[in-house]
Amino acid sequence: MTTMTEVTPHDNGISVGVSAIPQAATSYNLKRIGARPLRFNGSELAMAMSYTPSVPYWYEINIYRTTEQNFVSTIRLFYQSDENNDTVRAWNADSLDEAIEILTNFDAADDVYLPKYARAKTLSAAELSANAMQLLADIKGARNHYQSLIGEFLYDLECGA
Repeated sequence: MTTMTEVTPHDNGISVGVSAIPQAATSYNLKRIGARPLRFNGSELAMAMSYTPSVPYWYEINIYRTTEQNFVSTIRLFYQSDENNDTVRAWNADSLDEAIEILTNFDAADDVYLPKYARAKTLSAAELSANAMQLLADIKGARNHYQSLIGEFLYDLECGA
């Protein structure tokens, strides 16, 4: 996994790095969920990470420029627990704006861990209601976590951090 070396930590646990200096092309081979690996040569333009020790998971988002002059957006999800598998999502984009749009349109609700809600057949109506409320809270928390990362990422891109 490639990460930026010039990362600025923020008080909220979000780190963002933006590279204005072209880096030497590197060969990437990204394993993806439900898709063939994405292979390309290029360099990382920007990276942001939402690691906070008190949160059981964190995101790392990246934008790469390929040697073919297109872009790749990635969203990596890491877990502190070994019980969950880390994931990588990656997409090709024809422009930087499209690469950013991919990241901003991602819905972190897709990453809410559902097996803890799987016992639904044995629960009473009150327990099902409580689980539904907890699921909604988990979805809102995941979305807020990811959107905070995107907000810092876009701010640093716009302000040239």
